[in-house]
Amino acid sequence: MGRHPDPHLIGESPEFRTNDLYFAAFLQTAGVTLARTSRETGGRKVAFIFDTQAVNLNELKTGYYNQTAKIPALPYANNVKSLKALCHQG
Repeated sequence: MGRHPDPHLIGESPEFRTNDLYFAAFLQTAGVTLARTSRETGGRKVAFIFDTQAVNLNELKTGYYNQTAKIPALPYANNVKSLKALCHQG
């Protein structure tokens, strides 16, 4: 059986998109570069788009969703706050 591609990866590019603010803050705290944000149709949801070429995204996702990843709490909290501020900008 072949592997199913990640539906959040953007084409063949090394970019990953998520609307999950807390997962986005986790990725940022883990050192993944936030490339840009994009407001989705209707303007209510913000997508966080990360450059994942230098990281093992599957490993990070597994650690996050299995609750085994270790990141520093204060930088994570600060990243949550800064991403929320991005969401509330015009």
